[in-house]
Parts: sequence; structure tokens; C-alpha cells
Amino acid sequence: MMRVSGFILAALIIASVITLPVAEAHILIIADSLSDSPDMYDEAKKVATTLKNRGYHVLELYRNNATVKNILKGMYGADAVIYAGHGGYMAGHYDGRGGNATPPFGLVARDGYIWGAGDMMMVNGTTFYAPFKYGIPAILLHVCFSTGWVEDYEVKNPVETVYNFARMFRGAGANYYATAWDGAEIIYDFLNGARNFYEANQQNYEVINQSTLYNGTQVWRNDHGYAAFVGDWNGTFPLVNQTTPYDDAAAEEWYITKNRPTFTGSKPVADFSYAYCGSTSIRTFAFTSTSYDPDGDDLTLKWNFGDGSTATGSNVTHTYAREGYYTVSLTATDPNGLISVKKKTVTAGNPKPDLVVTGTRKSGSTLYIYIRNQGTAAARNFYTRVWYGSYPTKNYRQVYTGTLNPGASITLKTYYRYSRGTVKVDYYNRVAEKSETNNLRRF
Repeated sequence: MMRVSGFILAALIIASVITLPVAEAHILIIADSLSDSPDMYDEAKKVATTLKNRGYHVLELYRNNATVKNILKGMYGADAVIYAGHGGYMAGHYDGRGGNATPPFGLVARDGYIWGAGDMMMVNGTTFYAPFKYGIPAILLHVCFSTGWVEDYEVKNPVETVYNFARMFRGAGANYYATAWDGAEIIYDFLNGARNFYEANQQNYEVINQSTLYNGTQVWRNDHGYAAFVGDWNGTFPLVNQTTPYDDAAAEEWYITKNRPTFTGSKPVADFSYAYCGSTSIRTFAFTSTSYDPDGDDLTLKWNFGDGSTATGSNVTHTYAREGYYTVSLTATDPNGLISVKKKTVTAGNPKPDLVVTGTRKSGSTLYIYIRNQGTAAARNFYTRVWYGSYPTKNYRQVYTGTLNPGASITLKTYYRYSRGTVKVDYYNRVAEKSETNNLRRF
């Protein structure tokens, strides 16, 4: 059995991030957020593959995807958190040579850090409780400070350090297990039949059998040991049938408020119907919620109409200023903070694309053509042709475009040796446009 050290990062502000995905229940795995720990990445991927092969729902956040926002959203409703990577601290809180280590500590994301703030987490000065379920396992692999070690140095106050690192997880009710040994064996112990942390610990290469009472909390760590535990030894790892897919929409809603959910009872079910008010050319809709809560609780209903406007209540109307396709979402939240989101696309008016050549620029033998879709629907599968002279079938070049969304512009580039000419977007008239008279431009 080998011990692998995590890396440390220090700076004016150096810490780390940790968390998981969404929905009713799932397992979050985060690894190698800075793309500099391939061994940890491989170890985490192996764990993820094993879990998925067993039927678990797993959210994986590696490298570029392990951002602060993704990790925080990933926390919502998670049934387990597994993190392999860096541990961080603030400059001046550790000397780098085995001295005292003082909080805050944290885990490192791709684009920033999440600090522990007592029993809470903190990002950019905002504190909040980790939004995962009570009693879940939070398993840290090779994370500096998490076991009282930093690379090859044991800190002078290891028990205190473990206690402080664990608090951001324990504050939300998680059972905290950290190890510097390779192989993530605690997870495989559970998968191979261990019924709780006590049984899993007995099967490990290093069995934790010493504890210290610190600030009223029992911190389990052997003298100079490379593993640590803070929590309830009767705590378990989730079963396959306890996990469900990641729900990004619900996580996004939690991320906006960061209110603490309790995850008691059943999740609400969001849904709605809608109808035009008047003829289909009018852009006013009536929306009716058909949401319900399986526990019979009253729901808070919030509408987002996709154009920057919002509303609350069961029955609402909304008028769109412009034609177009809009994604309407209804968020239903119960008194326990559980969230459900339903999204539907509505068609306001009669949206159509409208392509126009806004300009050209010649540079040597290269011609740049600027196209804009000033309509209210996407234009797809069209050709733009440029030619010299009176006949578009001679001395021409053309460029294909797959999709140009409403309001978007594109710059086309083609070889063209003449200084003058004519450009026509949608040369074959395959796009049904709002106006068919503004596709041509001479230069």
C-alpha cells in the first residue's frame, strides 16, 4: 500500500473547493481540478467506473469542469462526495515545514476556492451550509491538511487541523473520512459488503483505533497516521437504489439563493400548462401551474419567462415584446427547501430569421463577409455567394453556414481575387425569412 501526498497551494488567498451535484440522490466525484495530478485523476475515474458499472448515478467533475459553480451546484442533494486533489490554506496560516496549521482550509476548484467557515462553507465572502443530505459520506483522497499531513510534513497540531478541515462537512451532517493512502480502499470496502464506517475501517490497510476529544468532538486519528475520521461509525455508503440522476435545473435554483434545504419528505413535482390569449399572432400567454407536493405541503412558485421577466403565483399572464422562441421555467419549492423545475418552450408570434450582409472587407486575396441574423428565429443550412460581374454563375465563391441564431453575427472568409463584386446571403433561398429583399450587397 502506497501513500500519495496531495498538493498544497498558498497565496494571498489560497483555499479549495469541494462539493457535489444535484437531484434527490447521487454520488459526486471531483478530481484533478488543476490538471496537474494524473494519478488522482486515474484513481477517481476508476472509482467512478466501478460505481457506474454497479448501477450508481454518478456526477463526475474533472479538470476544466471542476469549477466553483459546478462543484457547488453538484452538492445539492448529493448522497456522497468523493474528492481527490489539492487542499488549500490562506497565506500566513502555515509555514510549509510542519508548523502549526490554522483555518480556514478548503479544496481547490479550477477557477477559485471554497473555504471552510466554521460549520459552513464560504465563497467570495458569502457563507452557506453545504446543501447535501444529512449523514452522507464525505471522502477525501490525498488532500493536504485533511489528515494532518502536508506532503511529507506532519503539521504540529494534526488533531486540531483535522477537526477544522472536517467542520465544513460535519456542519451539514456528513461523516468525514480522509486518507493519504492510495487506492480509495474505503469505498471498495463498502462495495464489497462493509455495512458501515466501522466495518470498512476494520478492513483497511491502516485501521484507525485512536481518538482525541477536541472541542467536544471525537477526532479519530492514529499517532502519525495517514487516515482520519470524524463522525458516526454507524454511517453508511448509499445503496444503488438510493441514487437518482443529477438535476441541474434544481441545482441552479439552489445556487441562486444558497438557502439550506433539509431533504425531509418528498420532492415536489413541477409542471404547467399554457395557452395563447387571443389569436396566435398575439404574444400574450396565460400560464397555469399544475405542480403538486406528494407530502401535501404548500409550494412557492416562481416563473421565469425566458426574456428576463419573472412572476410568482399559480396563474399568471405574460406578454412578450418580440416574436421568438422562449424557454419558460417554473420552479416549485416546498417548505423544506426541496426544489423541482419544469421547462417548456413557447412560440411568441410568428418568428422567422432575417439574414443581411452588414459589410465586406478585402485583404489581399481574401474577402471577409459579415452576416447578421436580425430576425427572431435561427437560420439553418444556407450558402452565401460572392461573384464578380453580371452573372452569379461565373467567377464566384460560396461558403456554407450550418446555423446562425437570432441576433448573432458571423464572419465568413473566402479566396476572392477581384476588388469589386456582389454578395448574396442565402443564395438558394432555402431559408424562409421575414424579408427576402435585403440579402444582396454590392461592394
